[in-house]
Amino acid sequence: MHWFSTGLLIALSAGTAAWAGWLLRRLFVVEPATSRAGAADRRAEPTGPAEVRDDHSEEP
Repeated sequence: MHWFSTGLLIALSAGTAAWAGWLLRRLFVVEPATSRAGAADRRAEPTGPAEVRDDHSEEP
């Protein structure tokens, strides 16, 4: 019976180590940087009243 417990303990330890490695990889691996042309296409949302354009009129 103790051989079964030893095998189970080794399997659980290997699983825990693999899971910890996966978490650490997710923590330290970053996505590739986008090109400057792609970043220039995306603008921040307008925040000031002068930047907000209202194309909708309430009059019929």
